[in-house]
Amino acid sequence: MAKYVFDSNIFINLQRRQPIDIYPSLWSKIGDLMENGTIISSQEVYDEIMIGGDDLEKWAKARKECFLPSSVPVQQEVRAILVSHRGLVEGGSKKNSADPFVIALAKQEHCKVVTEESRTRNVKSPKIPDVCDAYQIECIDFVGFAREEKFAF
Repeated sequence: MAKYVFDSNIFINLQRRQPIDIYPSLWSKIGDLMENGTIISSQEVYDEIMIGGDDLEKWAKARKECFLPSSVPVQQEVRAILVSHRGLVEGGSKKNSADPFVIALAKQEHCKVVTEESRTRNVKSPKIPDVCDAYQIECIDFVGFAREEKFAF
């Protein structure tokens, strides 16, 4: 059973700071956790990763089945999230279009969200942690995730 839903920025920022070619053991561990179902993410996150045209895109393509298509319950949850947290997607910009799907998937699967976003406490422009708080979904950053999973390299 999945324990974590990864936001796009986890994959993207890791690739920037710990590139796949320099930190293969880190990426192998994340890949293993995705393949065994501990980490999941949404199709919308996958779509955001595909914009990069880099090693991360190739890495994600090899794990496409770990990026789940939105089920009807997840889509319904996304609609409910956007009714009360419209500012989450910044006026419909592509920049944050995966965010409500990440939260909805975590809610449906009873997972923690892993994101690098910080709370804004601004109801007009919330970030993932703000919305997770509203739904009692635990939200942690990558270091918190790595500690929980006892990563050591």
